[in-house]
Amino acid sequence: MLIGEKIRLLRKNKRITQTELAEALSVSPQSVSKWETHLSLPDISVLPVIARYFGITMDELFGYRLNALNYKERFICFMVNHGMLRFGDFTLKSGRQSPYLIHSGYNRTGSQISKLGEFYAECIRDRGIEANCLIGISEREIPLVIATSMTLFNRYGIDSSHCVDYDMDDEALLSHEMTLITDAFTSGATICSALERIRAKLGKYPSHIVVCVDRMERSEKSSFSAKREIENRYGVQIHPIVNAEDIVKAAESGVITVGEHLKDLKNYVQRYRGN
Repeated sequence: MLIGEKIRLLRKNKRITQTELAEALSVSPQSVSKWETHLSLPDISVLPVIARYFGITMDELFGYRLNALNYKERFICFMVNHGMLRFGDFTLKSGRQSPYLIHSGYNRTGSQISKLGEFYAECIRDRGIEANCLIGISEREIPLVIATSMTLFNRYGIDSSHCVDYDMDDEALLSHEMTLITDAFTSGATICSALERIRAKLGKYPSHIVVCVDRMERSEKSSFSAKREIENRYGVQIHPIVNAEDIVKAAESGVITVGEHLKDLKNYVQRYRGN
């Protein structure tokens, strides 16, 4: 795919006009039109600006596969490209040696948070969740909740309420179906703590929880995955954007490259996968 086609695809997926893209890049609308019709190429100094605007890397810009990928595969690529998903030899809090690590703390820029909000909103739409009120517990979830709420409105016309821990005593929230927005989980201890805090303040649990990654792991004391145990215990529904099996499939199909870690990744997921 030529660079002009990639820019056009990125623009279309962001649902903006050539004029709007031109304004964001400080170029003329005619320049964008020429790129997309292959009459000229962007100046080399503009390429990093284009990549940064769309929240992707230069490698993604030149090897972009969005038209061939579903949103789960795009999210996995996003995690790899932004350091959220790494492969190697890691010791988890559980003490297990894992060939992969989910590190959500790497989302430090506006473009990254904005893109994450898009993936969470896409998951909410895909799963048919009635997102009346989005809730976040920790400070790092505040921008994520807001980004998701804004995307739901701007892209899908869904105007959700949102709140975080410090304003969770609003009685108006009691009339809403609540959706907890959080990051990856393994044992589920953090999610359980969040649910208890919400229950203590509002007298009820959220109906849904949206997480970025479900590692699908069981504990040493149970054959059930943490996801299933939490759903059974609290009567909530957990919706991961992707799970461990999605990551394995993406690695096997070449969507992402894990090199020498593929065999260890497959073995680990199979060994610790819960029911």
